This record gives sequence, C-alpha cells and structure tokens, in this order.
Amino acid sequence: MIGRRHVFHIGGYDPITPEKQLERFRRSLSRFERTWKVSARASEIVHTTDISSSWELDAWGPNWTTQVTFEVLRWDDLVLGDSRRGMLSRLYHSALTLFDFTANGTVFRYFLANWKYAGFFIFPYVSIAVYGLGSAVMAYVLTRLSGLTGLWAGLFGIVIAVLTCMALIHWLDPRRRMKHALDDAIFSRQFLHGQRPEMETRINEFASRILERVRKDDVDEIVVVGHSLGAAMAIAAVARDLKQDPQFAELGPPLCILTVGATIPKFSLHPKGERFRQATKAVAEEMPIRWAEYQARDDVISFYRVDPVTLKRVSREDLYGRPNIRRVQVHSMIDPASFKRHRFNFMRLHYQFLMGNDQRAAYDYCLITCGPLEFDKITAPAGGVDLFLADGSVAEQ
Repeated sequence: MIGRRHVFHIGGYDPITPEKQLERFRRSLSRFERTWKVSARASEIVHTTDISSSWELDAWGPNWTTQVTFEVLRWDDLVLGDSRRGMLSRLYHSALTLFDFTANGTVFRYFLANWKYAGFFIFPYVSIAVYGLGSAVMAYVLTRLSGLTGLWAGLFGIVIAVLTCMALIHWLDPRRRMKHALDDAIFSRQFLHGQRPEMETRINEFASRILERVRKDDVDEIVVVGHSLGAAMAIAAVARDLKQDPQFAELGPPLCILTVGATIPKFSLHPKGERFRQATKAVAEEMPIRWAEYQARDDVISFYRVDPVTLKRVSREDLYGRPNIRRVQVHSMIDPASFKRHRFNFMRLHYQFLMGNDQRAAYDYCLITCGPLEFDKITAPAGGVDLFLADGSVAEQ
C-alpha cells in the first residue's frame, strides 16, 4: 500500500485561486469521509509561488494511513488576466477564433468526434447570434417608432442594437458563463498559433517541477492529475520531461497520470495541434508511465468515447490500452436528488471529477489521490468498491 504520495494537480481554464482550491478540496474531503467511513485532514497552504501552491494531507482507516503532498501547478493568473479584456476585444477575437476553427475544419472534426462537445464549443456563438438578432429587431422597432429617417435613423438603430446586445450579454452571462467560454476558445486559438509564450513558459516550469520531484525519489507514488484543458497541459509537461530525459520515468517512484473531463482533442484535432499529437503519443509509448483517463457521458465539456492518442471513437472501455480508458457515470457518484438538481448544470457535472462522491463508485477523486492503494489497483474497472470494507478498512488482498 501507498504510505507517501505526491499529487500534482493541473486544472483547466479556471481562474480559481489556491485558497479557493483548498476550500473546495476540504469540502470534498468531508464527502470522502462520509462515503468511505475514513478520516482525512488537510493542512493550510504550506508553500505558494506564482507557479505552484501546496498543502499536506493525512488520510487513514482502521488498517492503513497515507500522507499526501497536494501541489497545484498554477496558471490561474493567466486565465484571470484574460477575463479582464474588454467586451469589444472579446467579441473581435472570438470572431477570429470561430473563423479559424471553421475554415480549417476543426469544428466539423469536433462534431465527428463528439457532437456534445461541439455543441458546447459553438453554444456561446449561437447565443451571441440570438442576442444580436433580437437586438436588431428591437432597434428596428424603436427606430420606426422614433420617426427618424435617413442617416440619423441608421445611427440610432446601430447604437440601440449594440447597447441592447451588450445589456443582454451582461444580464445573462452570470448564469451562462458565456464570457468565460469565449475566453477559453480565444486562448485555445492563440495557444495553438504560438501567440501565448507565457503559457509555453509555464508548461516548461510545470515540467521542471515534475522532473525535480521524480528525481528526489522520496515518495511511493507520484500522480499527475489533469482536468479539462489542464489534461493537455499535463501531457505536454510530461512529454517535455521525456524529451529532456528519456529515462526519467524509470528514475524514481512510479509516475502516474490521471486525466479526467479531458479536452485533449480540442488541440489535437486542430491542424496546428501536431505537438499535442506527438506529446500524447510519446507519453502513451512510455510503458513505465501509468495513464488512466476517465470519461463520462453526462460530461458534455469533454470528449466522451474518444481515444486521446488515436483520436478515434472507442465503442467501449479500453481496459489495457495506452491510456486505460474508463467510462463512468456521474449519476453513480452523487446522490439522486443532487443529480436531478444539477442535471443541466453542465459545469457542475464537469467538476464532479474533482469532488468527493456521495456514493461509493468506480471513480472517486479523493480515493485515487488520498487513499492507500496503488494507482493501478484503484483505477482498475471496479475502482475501490470491492477493495474497501464498510468500516473504511482495506480488504485483504
């Protein structure tokens, strides 16, 4: 069993700070304790920089105890910086992004790979089109009622249409998160076209931090977690370590990768995504690295039933592939009432991969990152359901 583990967490396109991350993590631990009848305690943040932030954790049951260093590899500052751009700038760059992804066929490849994710990608654009059409109709009606004609009528109509559209976006965005979705798309285009050097630098720093920890060799297991867009960053960082030192995965403790709610094909299906296609292939071919990817049908903000390496549709779980693809159900993780309440809250379902479960299920984020079982055992098809007894102890192997 694992007595000491180091977890690297790379989140998606999310401006959440380490303090908020720790707060969310502690709520998850409370569910973890109730569901599995175990105990867990997380410290305050013990180390923080612009690149990473970490805290310590102790988890234990009747016949096991595990110490975990949980380290968040940060790029929330870059996401927060994007959120500060003006709306006109956002709309302009969004239009460029839509043209780019449509002209080179990427959007159509999204539909072929997973139509739900394609729908998520185009949803903010459709929303803007609807807002724009509604604003134009209102502007036309008000212009006719005003009695203006000629140039003044045109100017009046344009001003009313723009102001109305901006008001609709501002009014509806707190619920729709449209600005954030547009910023996500803009970032993806810029990053693919080499226009985000600060993110390239950040991935290099992530890679250095992981390599340093592997070489230190003072834990039983290292787990690199990549969620959503962070899954692509995690794979890119490990691939750069392999390029720098082809033997690094054999140097120290087992290196494991957990990708959940992953959007790796978002980059790989783009013509400019060759480096990501090469990165996933390099990591998959490195046999000492254990890689498991969990996918859920209820998570529309990911590529369900798509192999992140071959980019082909998979008809079932790939139990022994590279990576091991595990298909799980979100409704098996949370209680029925909560699932019914959040059924169409797609962001909430997307983040269940990083939260504690209300029910024992094949996938449990806290059990994988904080529990005592080795990565290969806890990410087996049945997960920990048959491996933990009712009192939180590990069953005899």
